[in-house]
Amino acid sequence: MTGDLWWVPSAILLAFVVLGVTLVVASARRRRRDREQAEAAVVAERARAAAIALVRADDQVGAATDELGFAVAQFGEAATRDFATALELSRRQLRDAFALQQKLDDSVPDTESERRRWTEQIIALAAESTTRLAEQDRVFTARRGRERDAPLLLEQLTRRVDRVTDRVASGAASIDRLRLSYAPTALAAFSGNVAEARTALGQAKQATDAAAAHLKAVPGYPIGDELAAAELGLFHAGKLLDAIETGEDQLHVGQATLNAALDSADAEIAEARTLRDGHEESVAAAELNRVITAADAIVAELRHPSRVSDPAADLARLREVLDGLDVTRSEARNQQLRLDNARAALAGALLAARSQGTVTRSFIAAHPGRVGAEARTRLAESERLVALAEAEADPVTALDTARRATTLATDADALARYDARFD
Repeated sequence: MTGDLWWVPSAILLAFVVLGVTLVVASARRRRRDREQAEAAVVAERARAAAIALVRADDQVGAATDELGFAVAQFGEAATRDFATALELSRRQLRDAFALQQKLDDSVPDTESERRRWTEQIIALAAESTTRLAEQDRVFTARRGRERDAPLLLEQLTRRVDRVTDRVASGAASIDRLRLSYAPTALAAFSGNVAEARTALGQAKQATDAAAAHLKAVPGYPIGDELAAAELGLFHAGKLLDAIETGEDQLHVGQATLNAALDSADAEIAEARTLRDGHEESVAAAELNRVITAADAIVAELRHPSRVSDPAADLARLREVLDGLDVTRSEARNQQLRLDNARAALAGALLAARSQGTVTRSFIAAHPGRVGAEARTRLAESERLVALAEAEADPVTALDTARRATTLATDADALARYDARFD
């Protein structure tokens, strides 16, 4: 019986395999269906967005057409030329967008890629069209606001013209005062601002005078252009005068910084003089004297009471000479430190050379005839170098000589002991 049922486990396994495959296929189909539905929802949403954008753009173009007519009647064709250009461009874009929508709506089959691309183009064209016209609408709304408040704005601008006139006179006085203390190069960045501010102020005053004459002759006359020109002229004049005030503040700060740097220079020069006067090396002292003289000359020049200053340039000159002083002073200080260190080590080096020489000389004396000439020659040279080191004025040279003497005495001792051992 067992032999008759051998196929049962195989049938069960096959059933599980078939079930697994069925589930995988069903899951894949479900995922594909969900993805297709999601993509279809996105496409439908973009299509609705395109339709809404088209309607909005069409309404905007219609409203802008009426608005342009009102603007031309109120401000004239010259003032509305940019508006007319913007409207024509928006109309062309709207026509292009409707043409694309027609291709989507006709009976000619379209690919999914084409539909997506055309839908996005419709949305972009409509958005550009409405944005452009909205900007023009803001411009003319603001302009009508100015025209409505023109008498008040003109009065305010007239008062500003008076205030800026006073500031121009004050700026000219500031420049004249600064010329007494500062060089032309220090004032170059803003010395011409008074003349430029006068020109801008003149343009603003001319615009306000023209606006006042127009309103007097024809109440309600559109003076927006004159008001805008006056505003622009006053803005430029104000910026130019602000630069004078800022420049003056910066010059005073620069001069204070220069004065502090000159005081610091005095201390640095005094320190260099002390180092020069106590330095043992004549070459280093001479080099210190050279840079001290150069620094003294610059400091005296920059402090001269009748001199006009350019703080930035003067600081650069002072810093350059003080940098040179600092480098030379550091080198001289290192040289002096080297001398001091050598002098401190010299006594020990001479003691070591003498002691080793005495030991070696005693060993040779204790072994007469057994130590050769080489050991005796090195000892003699060591003793000669000790005498030179003791007489040398330069401690660095003396230290090097004493150390060579110690080495020779040590070599002589080793050779002597070798000779005595094998004689």
